[in-house]
Amino acid sequence: MRRIIFRILGTIVLIIVILIGNLLLFEKRASVVSEGEPIATSDIVRPALLVIDVQEATTGKSSLNQYYIAESEDLIHTINGLTESFQLHNLPVIYIRSEIRNPLINLLNSSYAAGSPGARFDKRLNLVSDMKVVKSRNDAFFKTSLDEVLRQHQVNKLYIVGLDAAHCINTTVAAAQNRNYDVALIRDAILSESEQMKDSMMTVFQARGAKLVSMDSLSFD
Repeated sequence: MRRIIFRILGTIVLIIVILIGNLLLFEKRASVVSEGEPIATSDIVRPALLVIDVQEATTGKSSLNQYYIAESEDLIHTINGLTESFQLHNLPVIYIRSEIRNPLINLLNSSYAAGSPGARFDKRLNLVSDMKVVKSRNDAFFKTSLDEVLRQHQVNKLYIVGLDAAHCINTTVAAAQNRNYDVALIRDAILSESEQMKDSMMTVFQARGAKLVSMDSLSFD
């Protein structure tokens, strides 16, 4: 009987070790920044708006983050106003969301599992374009169609909104700068784990050469 109990306990411990190891490896890979091919230089500014990870698993009904949920109405209202402005100026709006296909990660947290409600865009978003990108890591460029979509529209400036400033936005900004995009973050339309974390990341972005703008100061002239 003892042997059976020890075997069961040993199996449980092994499973836990495998799950934790897989999670640590996933998180390490998720934060890697892609290099990509530098874009062509141009004197003509061609902007696009990237809306990152505003989906049911972050701001919607599948979210486990109470701060995101509490701030979601204002965030989405602001983003919807921005996407309408970009649409009126015939500028690309690209919606980006995360989904996870790793079964071990989904065993621990299935919020972002491919095909689940959490992997869908937040229902409150007014989707003004059919340009949608699905990513599996923090970096929105990593093994996605984003590079191709931006090149097709000859984009050289990226306005970025969404969440989280310290994670997916952070990595995507770095990847965009690796490709020589001019990057601007619309501060009113970005979330992080707290206002203090957001302020800290804005300082980091500025130090890297990214611009910070507000919705009121946004101009396409």
